[in-house]
Amino acid sequence: MEWQKTLEAYLRTLRESTANQYRLALADFHRWYVQTYGEEPAPALLTDEEAREYVAYLSGVRNLKAATVNLRLSALKGLARFCGRRLTVRGVRKVEQPIEPLNGRELGRLIAAVEGFWWGAEWMKRRNVAIIALLARAGLRVGEVVALDVEDVELNERSGWVLVRRGKGLKERHVPLSKEARKALGAYLEKRPWWTEEAALFVTRTGQRMDVRAVQRMVEAATQRAGIAKRVTPHVLRHTFATRFLRRGGDLATLQAILGHANLATTARYLHPDAARVQEMVESL
Repeated sequence: MEWQKTLEAYLRTLRESTANQYRLALADFHRWYVQTYGEEPAPALLTDEEAREYVAYLSGVRNLKAATVNLRLSALKGLARFCGRRLTVRGVRKVEQPIEPLNGRELGRLIAAVEGFWWGAEWMKRRNVAIIALLARAGLRVGEVVALDVEDVELNERSGWVLVRRGKGLKERHVPLSKEARKALGAYLEKRPWWTEEAALFVTRTGQRMDVRAVQRMVEAATQRAGIAKRVTPHVLRHTFATRFLRRGGDLATLQAILGHANLATTARYLHPDAARVQEMVESL
């Protein structure tokens, strides 16, 4: 079978994680092709027309998300390139959903839900509150939060900061901490497990560094317990920080430095007025 033989040869050139994703994607293409054309596809003879029909099927008939469609198209293009062919079909444009930041009351409810959770050791509750504080009150990315080490934190009564060593693009930056963020971090450090030899600031109950998925699950669970109807993720909490910073008079250039954006245009995305504020401004005219 030419398809299977070529597929396996191609997948061996990829990283394991990518190969696993592409294997599933190309199996789906194979099923569609056989059902549509009544024969097995020839990898070395794939055409733009076939790829275009497949993309239309995924997005129009199966109504898959743009990210899913584009992943499968990337797998198909990669296989074609491996066989010496170049497919020029473009991916589906991703429609970005507007991010709705939390207001002050909702953020308070989220933190209260973590603090009041009946299950778990006290240090774990303090850890989770500190994580939320770094996301929503300091604007760190979730990957930056879990990459922090204890030695990256500097706290005193009047100021404090964290050193982000592994920011996007591997750029370092010092991020200042508000009074609430310093309080949350200090409370956690007082109870952080002494028995772990891990340098990580945030650790699991077994003493290992937390990963991004663990933080995502924690935020999801806290959101449910708080009864917040909005979709809340670590990125939404970072977005909440940026929105509150600008609404309280902060400037874009300073926010850019805090968030670690290379481009000011990226930071400018947070300049979206909420409906209540727009109404207030209109009424004042």
